Amino acid sequence: MEELFGLSMNWIMVGLLAILLPALAVIAALGWRNPVILKLGLRNIPRRKAQTALIIVGIMISTLIMAAAFGTGDTINFSIRAQAVDALGPIDEVIVFSRTTAQDSFGSSPYFPYSRFKELEAEFQDSELIDGLAAGIGEEVPAVNMRNFRTEGRLRVAGVDPSSLTALGSIWSSAGEEVGLDGLAPGEAFINKKAAEELDAQIGDNIRLVIAGDAQILRVKEVVARGGLAGDQPTLILPLNRAQALFDRPGQVNSIVVSNLGDEISGVEFSDQVTMSLRAYFADPDVAGELSQLLSQPEALAAIESYGLDQGGDARQAILRVISLLASGQMDVELLSLLADEDVADDVVAALDQDGLGEAARKADTLFSGLEEFRVIDIKKQVLEIADEAASQVTTIFIVLGLFSILVGVLLIFLIFVMLAAARRSEMGMARAVGATRRHLVQMFLFEGTSYAVVSAAVGVGVGLGVSAVIVLVANQFIQSFEEDLQFTHHFEPRSAIVAYCLGMVITLGTVAFSAYRVSRMNIVVAIRGL
Repeated sequence: MEELFGLSMNWIMVGLLAILLPALAVIAALGWRNPVILKLGLRNIPRRKAQTALIIVGIMISTLIMAAAFGTGDTINFSIRAQAVDALGPIDEVIVFSRTTAQDSFGSSPYFPYSRFKELEAEFQDSELIDGLAAGIGEEVPAVNMRNFRTEGRLRVAGVDPSSLTALGSIWSSAGEEVGLDGLAPGEAFINKKAAEELDAQIGDNIRLVIAGDAQILRVKEVVARGGLAGDQPTLILPLNRAQALFDRPGQVNSIVVSNLGDEISGVEFSDQVTMSLRAYFADPDVAGELSQLLSQPEALAAIESYGLDQGGDARQAILRVISLLASGQMDVELLSLLADEDVADDVVAALDQDGLGEAARKADTLFSGLEEFRVIDIKKQVLEIADEAASQVTTIFIVLGLFSILVGVLLIFLIFVMLAAARRSEMGMARAVGATRRHLVQMFLFEGTSYAVVSAAVGVGVGLGVSAVIVLVANQFIQSFEEDLQFTHHFEPRSAIVAYCLGMVITLGTVAFSAYRVSRMNIVVAIRGL
């Protein structure tokens, strides 16, 4: 989990440590300077073990709730990210053709000449941020396992270029062995594990595909692992040239995948730069010039700015950045990339239409449609952002719903120390009578409360993470009843444990300091007499 209430978890952790560590340092310094008061404050802890255990359990409630919330959020974040990485493998961006022809069928990505891919490959072959590119075919067709007549209505048939396996990773059998597409004989194919599960298929089975009304039968050569070029949904894998022949698309493909520099996780760090470069490459400079001229009109800029200020998050930043670049009059790579972003295009058209500039909105919509032949989708970045957002929202909900319990915990801490003060009223009165000041009484309770807080916060974090594990277990049992593929794996980040511990400590120390100050106000004679 990266954010909470719109704030970075890293900054939250740093801020809490900046509050807690100096506070503990001050308390430690006070204890070092006043060893007698320190001993008086700590002497009751070992003497009343049952009372100590009860106090620790009582004041750990706040920490427990926050640790459970953070643990659940981290689990959701980790699980969604892990599934996205497993499904996409080294693939970071996907490029699809945005023009359709009479030959293209509904529900299928439009085809384009393989030569266009070779041009793109030549253009970016020296790019330091791109590990590799691969063109292929992806189509969904009905399929039947002829051995048991199990069916799959949307089996994905993937045509993979064998030469792309060097840059985008190999295809692995379910037994963990590397398999090559070159070893497939005519009429043979690979299926991934998901397809094998759906069709109850095994090596040697014949799979009947229905393509444009004709039946094609392929024999299963190997069951391969899911993810990457092998796909995450039920997929049958063929060499690219055989897939082209199967769908009667010689010399054509309908998708390009891009792998960024780095591994399956770190590659997403370069997604913004790679996406920007690709979108700028595909953009028509003449159309971009007309679009820039249209949107640079004062009334259009005012409408877009007004609309952007009403948005939030990334949408607001993107729109305001577009305005800044348009106002500068420069047509650079960044502006081309932003204008080619579908979300930005939709926001700009909506802004013009909302402000009563209907004619400009229609013209802008037409220009946006003609700006690029290819659409670049930063798919892995989008999925990982969804994971972060889902985790943040779940954690926020847990904490908001737990605010009442946290408030109860704060009140409980206050009442505990008020009751402790009442029980030790005579003792405190005698301490005052022999020369102790109110400040000394506050320090005594502060030393004792800090000791309780240090232990209770640690216990609260541990129990809270255990509670989050139970929540995940229950959620998995519920989800498994209707979706077997979605399972959460319990996980927590050390950062979240630190934030939960610091929050518990800060809340406890603040409450202890206030209650200690409150109970130190007394009449010495009345306190000694126990009245």
